[in-house]
Amino acid sequence: MYRTFLRLNDVSYTYPGSINHAVNGVSLNLDSGWTAFAGANGCGKTTVLKLAAGLLSPDTGSVVSSGSAIYCAQRTDHPPGNLEEFLFDWSRDSIRLRDILQIKDDWAGRWKTLSHGERKRLQIAAAIWAAPAVLALDEPFNHLDIHGRSLLIRSMKEYQGCGLLVTHDRRAMDKLCSSCALFFPEGVQLYKACYSSAIRADRQRRELLVKHRKEAEANYIRLKRDARKKMIKARTIQAHASGNDISFKDICKYNYDGPSRVDGIVQKTGQRSREASARSDKALEHMESITYRKVYKSGIELAGEGSARNSLLNMQSGQIMMGSKTISYPDLVILPESRIALTGRNGSGKTTLLNQIRAELNCPEDKLIWISQEITAEESSLCLAEAKKLSGDDLGQVMTIVRRLGSDPERILTSAVPSPGESRKLLLALGLAKKPWLVVMDEPTNHMDLPSVECLEKALNNYTGALLLVSHDREFLSSTTCTQWEIRNGELSVAKSSVQLNSSYSKSPGE
Repeated sequence: MYRTFLRLNDVSYTYPGSINHAVNGVSLNLDSGWTAFAGANGCGKTTVLKLAAGLLSPDTGSVVSSGSAIYCAQRTDHPPGNLEEFLFDWSRDSIRLRDILQIKDDWAGRWKTLSHGERKRLQIAAAIWAAPAVLALDEPFNHLDIHGRSLLIRSMKEYQGCGLLVTHDRRAMDKLCSSCALFFPEGVQLYKACYSSAIRADRQRRELLVKHRKEAEANYIRLKRDARKKMIKARTIQAHASGNDISFKDICKYNYDGPSRVDGIVQKTGQRSREASARSDKALEHMESITYRKVYKSGIELAGEGSARNSLLNMQSGQIMMGSKTISYPDLVILPESRIALTGRNGSGKTTLLNQIRAELNCPEDKLIWISQEITAEESSLCLAEAKKLSGDDLGQVMTIVRRLGSDPERILTSAVPSPGESRKLLLALGLAKKPWLVVMDEPTNHMDLPSVECLEKALNNYTGALLLVSHDREFLSSTTCTQWEIRNGELSVAKSSVQLNSSYSKSPGE
């Protein structure tokens, strides 16, 4: 394939109805290979993807690429436009992609019945097959199980153009990406390294800037004091020269050699004062030129409480229909202190089972946090409207939680519709006021950046109520749950996890 490139030159963009820039002054110089985009939710990663793909036009600046571009959105509500063309192409490249991603021939005709993970594999296969110069993938691993993620990574290695990847999957970024753009409120920093190396380099860069700033501040204070001393000395001598009452003792103190030398000494001390002041001003300018981003306090407390009820779910064994298939399950119980992981391959019926569980819960809505796998634009708008109706103190508490999960409250409150990750954080923050008995989250790490995932993991570790999580993130589940419900071949099994919870969850007496 010919050499591909993407150039963003001082690009800014503001969404209609918003008073703040979504991105401002972004410049990137990218060539063939995968580049990871990493940063907090709402910092502009998706906006840059859409600008790169030509779906948005910058307000200022320019976007130049070597050819066509395709953007693969987070959601998979609609099939890609070239789906049938791809599936009916029997060329070697098309067959290879279908084999790698284990795509079946009948998937084109039953898009609506495919799982989110199956849709995602098909969406990206069609995009890679089209061989665009620029391919922008927005959270492609969100709905994929471990097997599906490995397949997708293999397929992405087949792409030879300029690839842009937004994901919270650190392993995928390190395996695929040779460069990483870190998004911060004050701008974007590009590193020619994988994600983990870029994070280390950025941390070292910030630590060095902090050190240089402290050194520059100490130098400025020293020069400022020296300039002040010289100014006082110059004004004292000038007062004598102006005929003010200065004693002979004062003249001797400043080494005057009689009145005949006063004018020369006035000029010399005045010059020294001005030079010292100039050095002080230059030191101040140097100090202020050394800037580094602020690091806000992170981490939240999930203030739940155990229910006084014997159980929050007591569902007798049975079967659930899922199209032409069935899911068989044993007696299912959720106790006030249960911490359950629901796992299974894509399309195994996890979400179908969740819907059945919700219908039979013994938990009032005001004591339940239920966050679905996908949050629609309408749901995002509704949760934002709910937040804006809160009193000043209540809104402040909600937005403190949002900030500690890594998003900018002001950006959310002034946006028309929060991003999926911001909406997930906002829903969680609104739910915390309920002191819930039960938290149910379907793919809780979807759309969330890595710092937010780590904050959420720690909060759930210390949560004292019941917990039911659906996720493909094994590390996340192993640290937050101790019982596993697994769907395999149409049957649900229940087992205690072999991996113990983090020690942070087990509190010492008196804590």
